Amino acid sequence: MSLDAALGERIYFTEVGPRDGLQNLPEELPTALKVELIEGLLDSAVDLVEATSFVSPKWVPRLGDAELVMSQLKARRGDSCLDQLRVLVPNRRGMERALGSGARRVIVNLGVTESFNQHNLNRSRGETLREITEIARQGELANCRWDASLSVAFGCPYEGLVRPGQVAELAGTLADQGASEISLADTIGAAHPRQVAELVEEVSQRVPARLLSLHLHDTRGMGLANGLAGYQAGVRRFEGSFGGIGGCPFAPRSTGNVCSEDLLYLLERSGAGVAVRLEGLCAVAERLAQELGRELPGRLYRAGVWGPGSPG
Repeated sequence: MSLDAALGERIYFTEVGPRDGLQNLPEELPTALKVELIEGLLDSAVDLVEATSFVSPKWVPRLGDAELVMSQLKARRGDSCLDQLRVLVPNRRGMERALGSGARRVIVNLGVTESFNQHNLNRSRGETLREITEIARQGELANCRWDASLSVAFGCPYEGLVRPGQVAELAGTLADQGASEISLADTIGAAHPRQVAELVEEVSQRVPARLLSLHLHDTRGMGLANGLAGYQAGVRRFEGSFGGIGGCPFAPRSTGNVCSEDLLYLLERSGAGVAVRLEGLCAVAERLAQELGRELPGRLYRAGVWGPGSPG
């Protein structure tokens, strides 16, 4: 699809910073600050905020306060906020904890390669798929939607380049099981624009394009270009992390996620329909930078949103 043909088409955006970003910070943030940041993101009109993870605190100690984060958000904003929150669950026990906290939407993870799945989840892909089947059943009974993320969809730190057909097959399996959204994750930031376009085309032959999301990392400085390539290829769902914070603790040298406000600024200036308040995202990034006492990787929050009528 040409860029001109895509003009004005609305972007659906999921902010993953509170989970994917904060879990990799060297500092442990207080729960109150996490809640403050999430509220700022919700006020910025993102469609969904990935608020936390119900992974064992032994593996991801930075998110050991998952239940407390959820309870404080409900107390401050009411149960209606749950419709705008998503949480990560690694297994059935995590799903039970999430449902106990009132979650109405969760995301599961599956490594495209066997090696990464073993490093990330300590299980084979087959075992993980069986676990996802059980999680899907739990979700159906509790009226809880579930999404799926395919890690290392473009390249694996242990097995190298990933075949598009392999990704498409797994995406199709997850769609058949009832996933509401399937995220193609460039976990180590190995993708380039042509590869993004080719993978989206391949997977779209097996899964409706409306279900696909792109989760990009900027490890090698290609995140924004890859986002634009994805939009041109027909993707309308994207994930990012405010300020460009993030990475993956189980992927060597995997630095930050693509910066939410930088990506949305690019897409908006390219003609996409962006409903998110970019100034709001910038304010959240600035708040965290002040708390940490250092600059974040993102650029827009430092430069300001420029244009007629823009305060930056």
